[in-house]
Amino acid sequence: MANSNSSERDYSQDAKRRRNFNLSRSRLPVIIIVILMLYISFSLGSRFDQLYSMQQNLDAMQAEIKDIHNKNAGLYEKLERLQSNDYIEQEAREKLGLVKPGEARIVTIPTAEE
Repeated sequence: MANSNSSERDYSQDAKRRRNFNLSRSRLPVIIIVILMLYISFSLGSRFDQLYSMQQNLDAMQAEIKDIHNKNAGLYEKLERLQSNDYIEQEAREKLGLVKPGEARIVTIPTAEE
């Protein structure tokens, strides 16, 4: 019976220890809160990193769009200049050798020394 009393005492002490578990004194809630805070901070950090990366891409694309608009505006100006009567006349005189009525065309002949 001594053994049974001893084992009963051990069992009752174990039961008391289990019953005496106090959640407010335990470190378990603190550990869980710390783990949750770490998870939330890493999640938010990765989201902010993605947001920053997207913002950089957006800024680069906006700069590229601005450059393309500027280039497009320059091309429209060039197109207007090429379609103007003054430019057409200049090209006709220089490249085709045409003259207006009443004008004389002077052609220079290179000498042998040149």
